[in-house]
Amino acid sequence: MPNPVIAPKMTRQHYTFLADVVGPMVAWPSHLHDMADELAATNPLFNRNKFIQRATKAWEDANLDREELDDEIGY
Repeated sequence: MPNPVIAPKMTRQHYTFLADVVGPMVAWPSHLHDMADELAATNPLFNRNKFIQRATKAWEDANLDREELDDEIGY
C-alpha cells in the first residue's frame, strides 16, 4: 500500500507565493480552482476566494496583453 501524502504546514506567505509565482504558470486560470481545492483540503482556514482572486490577477497580468485584448461586443 502506498504511503499517503502528508501536506506540509503552510502559512499565508506560502499561499501568497503560490498565487503570485505559481499561479501565472498554469495553462489556464480555470486550473487555479483545482489548485485551490487541493490547498483548501490541507488547511481549514485557507481562504479559497482570496487565493483565486489573487492568482487569477497574477495569471492575467502575466499572460494577457491588454493592448491586444478586445473586449468590445460587436453589433
